[in-house]
Amino acid sequence: MLLLASFVGETEREKKPVKQAVVMYGDETLFNSIENLSDESIQAFHDSLRALPEPPIGVLEQIKLFLEIKTMSKLEMALLLDSLFDAGDEHYALINQVNLFITSQDFESEEEFDYLNSSHDFPAHSIYGNWNTTKPHPYSIEIWESDSSQRLMLSNKDIGGYVSPVNKIVVTSTFGYRWERFHRGVDLDLQVWDTVKSVFSGKVRFAAYFGGYGRTVVVRHHNGLETLYAHLHRFKVSVGDEVEAGQLIGLGGSSGNSTGSHLHFECRFKGVAINPTQIIDFKEEKLVNDKVTLIKNKWGYTAIPDGVEYYTVKRGDYLMKIADMYGTSCKQLCDDNQIKRNTPLRVGQKIRIL
Repeated sequence: MLLLASFVGETEREKKPVKQAVVMYGDETLFNSIENLSDESIQAFHDSLRALPEPPIGVLEQIKLFLEIKTMSKLEMALLLDSLFDAGDEHYALINQVNLFITSQDFESEEEFDYLNSSHDFPAHSIYGNWNTTKPHPYSIEIWESDSSQRLMLSNKDIGGYVSPVNKIVVTSTFGYRWERFHRGVDLDLQVWDTVKSVFSGKVRFAAYFGGYGRTVVVRHHNGLETLYAHLHRFKVSVGDEVEAGQLIGLGGSSGNSTGSHLHFECRFKGVAINPTQIIDFKEEKLVNDKVTLIKNKWGYTAIPDGVEYYTVKRGDYLMKIADMYGTSCKQLCDDNQIKRNTPLRVGQKIRIL
């Protein structure tokens, strides 16, 4: 671990310990502390290392990159951290220092959510530019393939809050591969005629019978998120209806390709399916956080709620190894990520830790 001892004394470090909530990858950091690390002191430390007979080139490059990172937005930092993870564990000291810096800063900005103030007739018109009422998923790849990340406000006093789609939630099938097919939502247990409610406020974009989905309702919300409710028995809304969070939109059933009564529930952004459990804690029947960052990856989007730490899977990782690394259990990781012990992990996949 590199030390910046000439700039941070032992007494000060004892008085101001590093925040313990931050996830660390190993025990190395670029500096001893985040406190009192002005750009000038960091640059002076960099220059002192460069003046050594055999300067540590890799460390010098990481210090220069850290100075650049300090000028980035939180989203830009998140994307850069992803690329550093992919590059290998030689960057863990820099990654840890960036994590410490992020936890010490206040990045909140209402400008991130300007699209919520749109006065157009259709929600999130600035994101989609159209209003298709004939298909549940009408969007082409061009609408999202050039994306990098997107901030979403899920709940506040202006757009309302979250309400569970059904009473007494029991997840019967999770997001991901099952029966050699990709399941793009979660299945929630219910009986025929049980009430199904919109989870957020918005406007009904689609309400019709559609293939294996059966009777389906799609609601577009003000932040651009769309939620889908499939296998319904009856509709209680029509296309164009404004709905509030918790409003009845249909009655549960088993229409379409369904082996029994249940609600198939999806969350999508620009037509790309997002794992609902990344933003909704179904066990507690609440949002993980009111604000979330969607980061595009090769499979779609990874949703990272504010205040939640994730571990990026690397080659050779397995659940027990990750659980031991963070002092938790495989069962807890499986519960938090809605996966099974034998679920294959992909390099680059994000595993929720806290």
